Amino acid sequence: MGGQWSLPICCHLTNGKLRFGQLKKLMPNIRERMLTLQLRKSEENKLEKRTVYAEVPPRVEYELTASEQELKPILGLLEQ
Repeated sequence: MGGQWSLPICCHLTNGKLRFGQLKKLMPNIRERMLTLQLRKSEENKLEKRTVYAEVPPRVEYELTASEQELKPILGLLEQ
């Protein structure tokens, strides 16, 4: 993982796919730039999967990868 926001992002994604705006609303104290950087870093580290849909306007969703899904019970405990 890494970064102050990685764990909160992963915890929010345990409930399923979320869009950027939804994540931002769940974490009002994070700046948009920081959220973007953390999501990119998590995607590079194969913690989260980014799906872009060919729609107008474009729709992008983030979700945990299969390996990260295995950590759901642990993330749930940390969230409490």
